[in-house]
Amino acid sequence: MNRNQVDALLVQHGAALFWPRAVMGKMDNAGKLPLPDGRGGSNVTADAVRQRIRLVVSRAPVAVVKITGTATGMSAIRAHLRYITERGEVLRDDQGQEYRTPEDVKFFGDQFQYAGPPIPTEGQQRESFQIVFDMPPGTPSVAVREAVAKVAAREFAGHKWALAYHAHQRHPHVHLLVRARGRTAQRLDPRKADLRRWREDFAQELRALGVPAQANSWLARGSVQRVEPLWLKRAREAGTLRQEPILKGRVTSREQTMHRVITAWAYLHAALVESPDAADRALAGEVKAFVKGTPMMGHVVGLELERQQDLQRQPAPQPNIEQEPGPGW
Repeated sequence: MNRNQVDALLVQHGAALFWPRAVMGKMDNAGKLPLPDGRGGSNVTADAVRQRIRLVVSRAPVAVVKITGTATGMSAIRAHLRYITERGEVLRDDQGQEYRTPEDVKFFGDQFQYAGPPIPTEGQQRESFQIVFDMPPGTPSVAVREAVAKVAAREFAGHKWALAYHAHQRHPHVHLLVRARGRTAQRLDPRKADLRRWREDFAQELRALGVPAQANSWLARGSVQRVEPLWLKRAREAGTLRQEPILKGRVTSREQTMHRVITAWAYLHAALVESPDAADRALAGEVKAFVKGTPMMGHVVGLELERQQDLQRQPAPQPNIEQEPGPGW
């Protein structure tokens, strides 16, 4: 298989595994912030697929982005500002201005209220979004802050925002407060596709700063649970997990989906094995070892074994002695 054939297979099956939206087609984004060019799965290349594969098999830290709340008035927004700065955290806004004291934070709240259509003290519509960007322990704090600032500047241009870095918990994370209505009254309406794009951007900015990070889905990473128990995740990361626990009853992915994911990995492995590039063939070995060790593969194999055992336990069919033999018996 030549290089072009390998690349074509990597793009075909890598796009389906890592960028399902690229295969399904673009979503209608009318009325929302425009999608950044070249992001979110468009223009998938073989080298991009190789990068994704390396991030997954090396178990690079996973970037997490989630909306933790909204506010419908300034009273709730001010309460949130007090919460994210109560330990002396520095608030930094979209202009690069820093607010260090409670008086400074109150002043920022005044700016936030009038950075567009005025926000009432109590209202009915969502006036702000509270977003958290999270990384595992050990991630450099400067990189996390700078990555979030770059994502916010690009994604929320025209909207007032501010961030505060929190280091008092094990996971370094940033709280980002974003005004729902921009200076031109354009209203944010984030959906799942937007969250996925924010995660992609966050991980990409971290990698640009020299921090390994991935935004691949839990399915592409071979998990069978949308959210794993914290103790299980930490034990696996520390290498102290003696064996994977029984997963029956806690699986959140359909068997059909798991087969689709494993099949995509199998095609990627087959393409890399046949590549004339020695680096690709070495990566194929890492892919094989990774997939064999995933909870998803273990679960699928376990289901097949259960089926085989059930078939063996079924009694053999008995002949119907009342039926008269037909011609040729």
